[in-house]
Amino acid sequence: MEIALWIVASIVALMYLFSGGMKLFATAKYTATAAWATKASPGVVRLVGALELLGAIGIVLPQATGIGAPLLTILAAAGLVLVQLVAIVIHVGEKETKTLPVNVVLVLLPLFVFLGRLLWV
Repeated sequence: MEIALWIVASIVALMYLFSGGMKLFATAKYTATAAWATKASPGVVRLVGALELLGAIGIVLPQATGIGAPLLTILAAAGLVLVQLVAIVIHVGEKETKTLPVNVVLVLLPLFVFLGRLLWV
Protein backbone atom coordinates (compact mmCIF):
# COMPACT_ATOMS: atom_id res chain seq x y z
CA MET A 1 0.00 0.00 0.00
CA GLU A 2 2.85 2.36 0.84
CA ILE A 3 4.37 1.96 -2.63
CA ALA A 4 1.03 2.58 -4.32
CA LEU A 5 0.53 5.74 -2.25
CA TRP A 6 3.95 7.05 -3.24
CA ILE A 7 3.39 6.29 -6.92
CA VAL A 8 -0.02 7.97 -6.98
CA ALA A 9 1.18 10.94 -4.91
CA SER A 10 4.11 11.41 -7.31
CA ILE A 11 1.83 11.30 -10.35
CA VAL A 12 -0.55 13.80 -8.73
CA ALA A 13 2.34 16.09 -7.80
CA LEU A 14 3.74 16.07 -11.35
CA MET A 15 0.34 16.73 -12.90
CA TYR A 16 -0.36 19.64 -10.55
CA LEU A 17 3.15 21.07 -10.84
CA PHE A 18 2.61 21.31 -14.59
CA SER A 19 -0.97 22.56 -14.39
CA GLY A 20 -0.35 25.00 -11.56
CA GLY A 21 2.86 26.24 -13.14
CA MET A 22 1.04 27.02 -16.39
CA LYS A 23 -1.64 28.96 -14.54
CA LEU A 24 0.80 30.82 -12.31
CA PHE A 25 3.72 31.53 -14.63
CA ALA A 26 2.22 31.43 -18.14
CA THR A 27 -1.16 32.95 -17.33
CA ALA A 28 -1.69 34.60 -20.72
CA LYS A 29 -0.84 31.42 -22.62
CA TYR A 30 -3.09 29.33 -20.36
CA THR A 31 -5.95 31.83 -20.60
CA ALA A 32 -5.86 31.56 -24.40
CA THR A 33 -6.53 27.81 -24.19
CA ALA A 34 -9.07 27.53 -21.34
CA ALA A 35 -12.57 28.97 -21.74
CA TRP A 36 -13.15 29.38 -18.00
CA ALA A 37 -9.95 31.42 -17.69
CA THR A 38 -11.12 33.92 -20.29
CA LYS A 39 -13.96 34.88 -17.94
CA ALA A 40 -11.78 35.01 -14.82
CA SER A 41 -9.30 37.71 -13.93
CA PRO A 42 -5.59 36.91 -14.30
CA GLY A 43 -5.36 37.12 -10.51
CA VAL A 44 -7.91 34.34 -10.06
CA VAL A 45 -6.10 32.15 -12.59
CA ARG A 46 -2.81 32.78 -10.76
CA LEU A 47 -4.47 32.01 -7.42
CA VAL A 48 -5.71 28.66 -8.71
CA GLY A 49 -2.21 27.97 -10.04
CA ALA A 50 -0.65 28.83 -6.69
CA LEU A 51 -3.11 26.55 -4.86
CA GLU A 52 -2.30 23.72 -7.26
CA LEU A 53 1.44 24.21 -6.81
CA LEU A 54 1.11 24.27 -3.02
CA GLY A 55 -1.00 21.11 -3.19
CA ALA A 56 1.58 19.41 -5.41
CA ILE A 57 4.34 20.23 -2.96
CA GLY A 58 2.21 19.37 0.06
CA ILE A 59 1.11 15.97 -1.18
CA VAL A 60 4.72 14.73 -1.34
CA LEU A 61 7.13 16.87 0.68
CA PRO A 62 5.90 16.49 4.28
CA GLN A 63 5.64 12.73 3.94
CA ALA A 64 9.00 12.45 2.15
CA THR A 65 11.02 14.63 4.51
CA GLY A 66 9.27 14.08 7.81
CA ILE A 67 9.33 17.87 8.19
CA GLY A 68 6.00 19.02 9.51
CA ALA A 69 3.22 16.67 10.40
CA PRO A 70 2.18 13.89 8.01
CA LEU A 71 -1.22 15.51 8.46
CA LEU A 72 -0.05 18.15 5.96
CA THR A 73 0.01 15.52 3.22
CA ILE A 74 -3.55 14.53 4.08
CA LEU A 75 -4.67 18.17 4.05
CA ALA A 76 -2.91 18.83 0.73
CA ALA A 77 -4.62 15.81 -0.85
CA ALA A 78 -7.99 17.00 0.48
CA GLY A 79 -7.32 20.48 -0.89
CA LEU A 80 -6.55 19.10 -4.35
CA VAL A 81 -9.76 17.08 -4.28
CA LEU A 82 -11.69 20.27 -3.47
CA VAL A 83 -9.90 22.22 -6.22
CA GLN A 84 -10.94 19.60 -8.76
CA LEU A 85 -14.53 19.38 -7.52
CA VAL A 86 -14.82 23.14 -8.03
CA ALA A 87 -13.15 22.74 -11.45
CA ILE A 88 -15.74 20.12 -12.44
CA VAL A 89 -18.58 22.43 -11.47
CA ILE A 90 -17.03 25.29 -13.47
CA HIS A 91 -16.32 23.10 -16.52
CA VAL A 92 -19.87 21.73 -16.52
CA GLY A 93 -21.22 25.27 -16.18
CA GLU A 94 -19.08 26.38 -19.14
CA LYS A 95 -20.09 23.27 -21.11
CA GLU A 96 -16.43 22.18 -21.36
CA THR A 97 -17.19 18.51 -21.08
CA LYS A 98 -14.13 17.31 -23.02
CA THR A 99 -11.98 17.81 -19.93
CA LEU A 100 -14.30 16.02 -17.50
CA PRO A 101 -12.55 12.62 -17.67
CA VAL A 102 -9.26 14.30 -16.73
CA ASN A 103 -10.99 16.19 -13.91
CA VAL A 104 -12.51 12.97 -12.58
CA VAL A 105 -9.07 11.31 -12.57
CA LEU A 106 -7.67 14.40 -10.81
CA VAL A 107 -10.32 13.92 -8.12
CA LEU A 108 -9.81 10.18 -7.71
CA LEU A 109 -6.01 10.16 -7.49
CA PRO A 110 -5.64 12.66 -4.63
CA LEU A 111 -8.71 11.09 -2.99
CA PHE A 112 -6.81 7.78 -3.00
CA VAL A 113 -3.82 9.50 -1.36
CA PHE A 114 -6.10 11.24 1.14
CA LEU A 115 -7.85 8.04 2.20
CA GLY A 116 -4.67 5.96 2.10
CA ARG A 117 -2.67 8.36 4.25
CA LEU A 118 -5.61 8.94 6.58
CA LEU A 119 -6.07 5.23 7.18
CA TRP A 120 -2.37 4.27 6.86
CA VAL A 121 -1.00 6.83 9.36
